[in-house]
Amino acid sequence: TAMKSYTVTYLDSTLNRLASIWENAPDRSLIATAADTADEMLASSPLRDSASLGEGLWRLEVVPLRFYFTVREEDRLVEVVNVLINEEPV
Repeated sequence: TAMKSYTVTYLDSTLNRLASIWENAPDRSLIATAADTADEMLASSPLRDSASLGEGLWRLEVVPLRFYFTVREEDRLVEVVNVLINEEPV
């Protein structure tokens, strides 16, 4: 596996929201896989596939989830501040 260069953390409220999305999902494995994939992407190269929203906030889409996060380069730290289920058509 690739070396993880960033530590990924979640706000408690974000973890609770992710758990709620998982609990209510018709396909829980899809949510779990998306969350795991996002964790790996954020840990290895958080900005590579992400969109800047300004003010240091970034968005990563891993269908069916959308993650909002900040990066502290000096600490090599990614903090996920929100996660939503992406219901918009692609």
